[in-house]
Amino acid sequence: MSVLIMAVILIHIVVATVITKKAPFNFVLMIVPIVCALLLGYSVEETSTFVVGQLSSMMESAGFMLLFAFLYFQMLTEAGMFDTIVMAVTKKLGNKMNVIVIMVLTTLIGGFSILTGNFTPAYLITFPILVPLYKEFDFDREAAFIIAQTAMSALCFIPWGIGMAYTASSAGLDANELAAASMPWGLCFIPAIILQWVYFGWKHKRRVGTFQAVVAIEKVEKETQENPNLRPKLFWVNLIIFILCLVALGVFGLDPYLVFIVATVVTAMINFPKNFGEIFAKVGPMYLNILVMLIAINIYQAVFNNTGMVGALSDALLAVCPDFLLRYIHIIMLLLCVVIIYVIPFQIFNALYPIFISIGAGFGIPAVAVIAPFVCNLSLATSSTPTNSSTYTGCALTETEVQHFCKKAVPIQTVTNAVVVLTAVIFGVLQL
Repeated sequence: MSVLIMAVILIHIVVATVITKKAPFNFVLMIVPIVCALLLGYSVEETSTFVVGQLSSMMESAGFMLLFAFLYFQMLTEAGMFDTIVMAVTKKLGNKMNVIVIMVLTTLIGGFSILTGNFTPAYLITFPILVPLYKEFDFDREAAFIIAQTAMSALCFIPWGIGMAYTASSAGLDANELAAASMPWGLCFIPAIILQWVYFGWKHKRRVGTFQAVVAIEKVEKETQENPNLRPKLFWVNLIIFILCLVALGVFGLDPYLVFIVATVVTAMINFPKNFGEIFAKVGPMYLNILVMLIAINIYQAVFNNTGMVGALSDALLAVCPDFLLRYIHIIMLLLCVVIIYVIPFQIFNALYPIFISIGAGFGIPAVAVIAPFVCNLSLATSSTPTNSSTYTGCALTETEVQHFCKKAVPIQTVTNAVVVLTAVIFGVLQL
């Protein structure tokens, strides 16, 4: 069977699964790609080899980091460090604290946290701090996730970020050169961020009727104080360790898994030397669900990347695209990227970059000018898809359901992406 036909069949099955929910999505991603590889003539041994290689790479880059990151932040939550910060901020601002301020805080903290270079640690920093505020003000946590992701995407031009590493590697470009070209695109996010504040503020006012808190602070304080694992005397110790983690990740660029392993052990011994097992047990179900989804996504990616499906789709794209549109193919794909990434992992999309560069060169467009728009804008899509592991991390931390969140996020982030592109055209960042 043709590799192209098989790729199209696989994508259609994934899309149908997402839309109909007739079968568990993770099981489909585990089984169907392997069946497709076997039908294409790959042996069980060959298929197993590239799947195991992909899974090994995944565990090295994300699996172990997630385990210890979840353990670490669960302990900080149990110890009450984040609740203490939220209460202090709420009391300090008094009547000035409202949903508008919360959205601004989400943007600022989200933007700061992505300096770690990776979305998963950024989520693990942003949401444990702010989720108590979202609950107190009954603010839509799916909206908060979208706002945070948009702020993080605006700063994805940092040269040490994982997104930059993926993009530069896929396109064969220097990360520092690409970062310099991408920075103006980050600035083009400012109008889109403000429009999101206006939109979600309006939605909140319609639903709740007020921008103020809907949960009494005293009630939250009482519920917090009833937590037997609260460690108020260790607040400053835990905060210092937390800041040291941020410095290690953002300034020194240490491997996240190593940082979180050390932080987990130190925090456990200081806060819960006798019952850390009870705290760890609470993380188990959440981590297991995410790990299963990680495995499923990587099996899908392994088959797509190792059976020639990416190349077949690329050739088909060139064959069907009219000549007069070829000059703008990278802009067209940029405008459609959020919808495309909804069903195709971004790593597969990244594999198309050499084609965009080759086409752009034929029209005298420098390679870095072709790829720079994707660095920040594609990041909007990476949290709006069930095919990316970080989406499951963000949804777990915000206590939202992945499929429902993605269906809500895709149209909003598609419009956000269009606003960024339009801003880039107006200010000359993107020259048509």
